[in-house]
Amino acid sequence: MVIRTERNPREEQLVAALRAVFDASVMNYGSYNLIYAENIFGREEHPELLVAKSGGPSAELSAQEAVESARHLLVGYRREPAELVLCPIDPAALLPLADADGAISPRVPVLVNLTNLAGMASEDTTVEIALSTGRRVKLDIQVFVTFSQIPGVPLHQDLDVEDFYTFLDHFMDVVERKSA
Repeated sequence: MVIRTERNPREEQLVAALRAVFDASVMNYGSYNLIYAENIFGREEHPELLVAKSGGPSAELSAQEAVESARHLLVGYRREPAELVLCPIDPAALLPLADADGAISPRVPVLVNLTNLAGMASEDTTVEIALSTGRRVKLDIQVFVTFSQIPGVPLHQDLDVEDFYTFLDHFMDVVERKSA
């Protein structure tokens, strides 16, 4: 969401809300470009509400478990150092942006870089990322996004998605150079 397009005021508010959640969650947030992606492997309900396999309430999830379980993710990416940050979001909590105290609830993100990337594959609009811990996400990246939780406020990210795929080429080149 670094590239400006013709956005109406409500869409600009949505973009600002997405950026604010990411900024509250990630150190050095200003050096990352952002896109929104839906995690195909994620669940509709919020990760904290998941139940354990035993059927009882789940213990607190690790950051990687929460990202793997989250349906909605912000993907931060930067070229130097080449890395991705996966940050779960709750679209229903985006607008209005802040809670009653005016504070933004930070999320625990997961960093993906050369030390923990086990594999990556891209096909059409999906990018699957496997971490060295066995956790996986499959990102569905669309140029036009609507959220059922925020009707009437679209997110146009055509140029951002184009930039993201250029980044992925760069990222994979870096991975290949390091493993050669």
